[in-house]
Amino acid sequence: MKICLVGYGISNKDLLNKIKNSKDEIFVSQNRDFSKEEKIFFEANNIKYEIEHGDLLKNCDLAIVSPGISPQSDAAKIIFDNNINYTTEVEYAWKSIKKVNKKSIFIAITGTDGKSTTTSLIGHILKHYEPLTFIGGNLGIPLINAQDDLQNYVVEVSSFQIFWSKLFAPEISVLINLAPDHLNWHQDLKDYYSTKEKLLIRSVNNGGIAIVNEDAKINLTVQNNFDENRFLFFSKDMFDGKYVIYKDKKVRIENDIFLLDILKEDLIAAVVTTLNLGIPENLISEAVSSFRPLKYRLEFVDEINKIKFYNDSKATNAHSAYNAYKSFRGKQYIAILGGIPKNEDLTSLLNELQQYAKAVFVFGKMKDEIIKYQLDGKFIFKDNLEDVFLYLQELWEPNDNIVFSPAGASFDLYNNFEERGMHFDYLVSNLRKQYHESF
Repeated sequence: MKICLVGYGISNKDLLNKIKNSKDEIFVSQNRDFSKEEKIFFEANNIKYEIEHGDLLKNCDLAIVSPGISPQSDAAKIIFDNNINYTTEVEYAWKSIKKVNKKSIFIAITGTDGKSTTTSLIGHILKHYEPLTFIGGNLGIPLINAQDDLQNYVVEVSSFQIFWSKLFAPEISVLINLAPDHLNWHQDLKDYYSTKEKLLIRSVNNGGIAIVNEDAKINLTVQNNFDENRFLFFSKDMFDGKYVIYKDKKVRIENDIFLLDILKEDLIAAVVTTLNLGIPENLISEAVSSFRPLKYRLEFVDEINKIKFYNDSKATNAHSAYNAYKSFRGKQYIAILGGIPKNEDLTSLLNELQQYAKAVFVFGKMKDEIIKYQLDGKFIFKDNLEDVFLYLQELWEPNDNIVFSPAGASFDLYNNFEERGMHFDYLVSNLRKQYHESF
C-alpha cells in the first residue's frame, strides 16, 4: 500500500517513526520545505517527500492527514478530487490498538473549551483507580505513542481530527460544551457543530454512550431524536459547591480550583464520565482532591506587591476568555487580550470586560478586530506583550488581579499558546526580580 502523510506536524512525525519500517511505501507531502535534518531522515529511511502537494499525494492509496490541513486547502482538493481514501493519526492508532486489544476502552473528549482539562481530569481519576491508562491525543501526546495493551485510553479530540476520520468510535464520547470557534477553518458554524456531533453519533451507533452538556443539546441535530440510554446529559446545576450530584450518586469535591466558574463544566463532565465507568464515589473524590490545573489554563503565576497574576494563554477563543473573565466578577482585575481572532462575534466578551474590568490591554492582530466595536476608554492598545507590561505598572494597585486570557490564536507573534504562556511567565518573573532589587 502507498501511504502519504499529508502535513508533517507532531502527530504525523510520531506516526512515521512507528510505520517507517513497515512493508508499506511511505510518502510525506506538505506545502513548505523540510528542514535539513528532516530530509536526511527521509533519505536514510528511503522515504519519498514533496514540498508542494503533487504526484506523491495524487497517487497514494491512503492519505493520513494532519489535523491542521483545512478542507479548503490544496491538499484537501487533491484528496477529494481523486477520491483518495483518508484518515488521521488518531483513527489510525485507534484501529491498530483495537486490532490487538479488543477489550480496551476509549474515552474521547471534545468540545469548544476545557477539552485538555477534562481529558486530564478523567485520566487522573482513572489512573487513581486503574494505572493501565493512557492520557493524550490532541492534549500533547499523540495516540500512536500509546502502548497497545492498556485498559483505558483517554483522548482529547479536536474537530479537525474528527473531520479527517471516518470510523473512530470510542466507547464513550464526551461533549463538554459548544460555542463558535475555528470559523477560519470550518465552512461555517453549522459545519463546526455537526463535525463535533459526528463523534457522538459514531459512539452511540457502535454501542457506546455520549455524555453531553445539556446546554449544547440545542445545537445538535439529535436533540429531539436521541436514545436516553445512550445520550446522557449533564449540567452545571449538578454541582452545589460541595458535591457533584448525578442520579443517586454524590461525589464530594474538596479542591478549591473547581470553585472557578470556568472549570465547573470540566469537573462535572469528568465525574459523570467516571461514574459511568463504575468508579466508586469515594475514589473519584480522592482523585479530584489531588488534581492540579493544566499549565496556562487560568493558572496562578505569582503575587507581587499584593498583585496577583493569572496565565490563561490556552484561551484561544472568545468563549473561553469570556468564562475566564467571568470568574473574576466582583474582584479588581486588568484584562489582557491578544492573538489572532477566529471570525467570532466578540460582543459578549467585550461587554463583560467593559462592565467589570478595570482596564483592558489589547496587543497583536487582535487590535484590528477589537477596534471594529464601540468601546470605552478602558481599552488600551499596544504592539506586543512587553509593551503591555511596561504600561501595566502605571495602572495597577494593590489587590488587583492581572488576567491574561487572550481570546485569540497565538500564531501572530508566537509558535503556539505554550510559547505565549512562557513569555507571560517570563515577564512576570522579571517583575519579581525588579521588585526584589528595588528593596
